[in-house]
Amino acid sequence: MATAVIRDYSNEFEIRNALSRSYYALFHVCHAWLAMQNVPSNRRKQHETLIREIRVRKGKESGDRLDGFRVLRKRADYDEPEFFEATPFGGDLDKFRLSAMRDQDRMTAEFDSYVSELESLSGSR
Repeated sequence: MATAVIRDYSNEFEIRNALSRSYYALFHVCHAWLAMQNVPSNRRKQHETLIREIRVRKGKESGDRLDGFRVLRKRADYDEPEFFEATPFGGDLDKFRLSAMRDQDRMTAEFDSYVSELESLSGSR
């Protein structure tokens, strides 16, 4: 998560990259959390199966948030240029940056929550 930085002057590529990195940090911490729950690796390797397991073990809302972040990551990685040029951004880099910063804040909060739980589960606090 530390490498997923959006600055006030970040360009479109840097913003997209940060959104993708944020999601993958969250994906990996969820993977670790599920491992601590003794979920077999084949049910936490792929995005869809990992999200399904999060829904089962942590609740529908947690799974839905993670799936929303996955969709955001896919849009950042593959929807060019539609992601940036389409509504609500209309090619406005400042609007895109602000929205991405809010999304990243939400992913960071989710990430931190899992890290906290992992620390508690492992007894490292």
